[in-house]
Amino acid sequence: MRLIYLFALFLVLLGLAPLCAEDEPLFTPDMFPCTYFTYVGPEIYYFQRSRKGGTEQSGRIDGIRFTIDRVKGAGIYLGGEILYSEGTIKGFNSRRKRLVSDVTDLIGEGRVGFTFMIPFGKFPFIIPYAGYGYFNEKNQFLNPSPLLYTTVDTFNYVAAGFLSGLNLTPCLSMGINIKARFMLNGRSKITEDPDFDDTVLRMSDESHYRVEVPFAYTLAGSCLRLEAILSPFFEYRHFGGKEGYPFNFIDTKFYLLGTTVALGLRY
Repeated sequence: MRLIYLFALFLVLLGLAPLCAEDEPLFTPDMFPCTYFTYVGPEIYYFQRSRKGGTEQSGRIDGIRFTIDRVKGAGIYLGGEILYSEGTIKGFNSRRKRLVSDVTDLIGEGRVGFTFMIPFGKFPFIIPYAGYGYFNEKNQFLNPSPLLYTTVDTFNYVAAGFLSGLNLTPCLSMGINIKARFMLNGRSKITEDPDFDDTVLRMSDESHYRVEVPFAYTLAGSCLRLEAILSPFFEYRHFGGKEGYPFNFIDTKFYLLGTTVALGLRY
């Protein structure tokens, strides 16, 4: 239902088409005199958690994403983003016991790259980049789960990928963004366990992948431009299993499917 509301909001924003600067393309080699883009808006997604051995949980996660980019045609690209999200997931463990837990994600990332642009036609561009970030995920098990404890999974990571786009009309653009995250020093801290003291387990560092297909609609002309963004995405996460004490970290995979809706300002 939330996705329907977000899509309806996007359609309302598209109804503001007369505010678009019809005589100018969205992207030129100089990206106009404005080179900074700031976006903020909700991110809602279906979240599936699968642990080796048969444990499965899923549910809807609601979040907010803030992004700021510096984009200059044939110039250095700088970017950063923060995502905070939370929700409740439900499922069963390998013994078919019911599981319920609250999940909270906090992800921060900085990026640097270079903008390559073709200065004619639909002005397509691509921005390869590298980045560095921090990942924190809290999973707190609740009644009627058989064991009530909390895990906090953290790691730093190196990111690599690209942003891309082209103009479909003078007001509407779309792109494909692909990113890989490479975990560094993954840790899982277990607290509130009724049988053990607080424990930190190591994970095997694995790769994560995210694919986005953003659509951007410009709502105002001149340098200062308001944009509506709709960005469906799919993300895959993998926390690798590793032997430990007093127990092993069990291999865990995550599948995310959702969309980001945001308002952006170019200045």
